[in-house]
Amino acid sequence: MRVRKFVALTAVAHVALAALVKRDASKRGVDACPWVGATLLTGVVGALGYVLRGR
Repeated sequence: MRVRKFVALTAVAHVALAALVKRDASKRGVDACPWVGATLLTGVVGALGYVLRGR
C-alpha cells in the first residue's frame, strides 16, 4: 500500500513539474516537447536541466 502511494505521488509531482515547464517554455517561445518528456521521465532532473539550459 505504501509503495502504491509513493508511486502515485511521484507521478503527480512529475506531471505537475512538466506542466510548469510547458507553461514557462510557452511564455519564452521555446519548444517544450523535449523538456516536458525529460521532466516526465526524470522529474526534478529534467526540470533542473530546463532551467539551467534556459539561462
